[in-house]
Amino acid sequence: MIQLPEEFDDMRPYYDSEIPAAMERMASDPMLVPALMFLDNHMDVDRFKALLRSVRTSDQFQHDVMVPLFHAIMKKTMTSFTYSGAEGIDGSYGTLYISNHRDIVLDAYLHQIALDECRIPTCHITFGSNLMKPQFVVDFGMSNKMFKTDRKTSNVRSFLKSSKHLSAYINYVVSHGESLWIAQRNGRTKDGFDRTEQGLIRMVMMNGNRKTQIDALHITPLAISYQWEPCDILKAVELYRSMDGMPYVKAPGEDLQSIITGITSPKGNVHLSFGRPIDTSSFCDPLRREDIQSVAAQIDAQVWRGYKLWDTNYVAWDLLNESSRFAGLYSPEIKEQFLTKMKRDIGAYPSLDALKLRDIYLRIYAGPVYSNPDALKG
Repeated sequence: MIQLPEEFDDMRPYYDSEIPAAMERMASDPMLVPALMFLDNHMDVDRFKALLRSVRTSDQFQHDVMVPLFHAIMKKTMTSFTYSGAEGIDGSYGTLYISNHRDIVLDAYLHQIALDECRIPTCHITFGSNLMKPQFVVDFGMSNKMFKTDRKTSNVRSFLKSSKHLSAYINYVVSHGESLWIAQRNGRTKDGFDRTEQGLIRMVMMNGNRKTQIDALHITPLAISYQWEPCDILKAVELYRSMDGMPYVKAPGEDLQSIITGITSPKGNVHLSFGRPIDTSSFCDPLRREDIQSVAAQIDAQVWRGYKLWDTNYVAWDLLNESSRFAGLYSPEIKEQFLTKMKRDIGAYPSLDALKLRDIYLRIYAGPVYSNPDALKG
């Protein structure tokens, strides 16, 4: 990893010189054994601890420890993981990957897996400050090139300061030849409709000559799609409880629960689509509102087209619309499986209005069908 200016010490990932101490803390942490037992009840824990203690760099940690671990997770929770478009990625310069966001950990790390398999350098990953606890999670994240983004800003002034700081970090990293992953919006997509927040694009453009800057970032969209949405019912309940217009307040430990649920729950087939760098040929200097809108629209278009629609998406659309329009794209068995899962998930919340919760749940899965410009033609 490049050496960063001291101004980024509050957010950067661990340097290689800090990795051995982090590995020792992880090897000694009581959270390690339960995590390993989920992956393999017969895993040799002492051997794994020895492997951790042998690691000296973040690249070694990712390649020798995390890639095999995530392959074990994929084997246990996924039917398949595929990706497309990676042949168009040039790893010789820095790239800002802007992705849709469905799972707290898996989205970015499956991207890392794809990069590693294609021998493309892995990238820095945003990691919300709200997730930076306990220490085991901090060490896991910051050894994986995750950098901290502030989610605790309390007023406009502190928000603006934090945004400028993040913008400076992004531009420094990419301009010095390393790549970076960031979500297209603040937090995960919970309603099934992937949309790029224009504020994110403004934040990225806060530093330097913006026309030159946006060209140098090589902004490349990513689309990740899960057959079975990670944390689907948790997202539906969060949206349900926000329906009265009041902001949803997370319970203590809720983010960690979402991380664990997202990693451990069955996800079926998963696909990651690499897009192409956005077209900046018509942009002006300084960047206009129209250009910010163009960046967001280009990202959205590539995410929507790159999102692989699964049978579960079509089932949900038909159920939501009381239709059989897409019946030829799914089997009766997958429809029954979907209905059984939805009934079980909704039944776990008997105090909530089941019909309203059902509508939200279906929209999470049906959203990508509505977004895809080709799915509803004809």
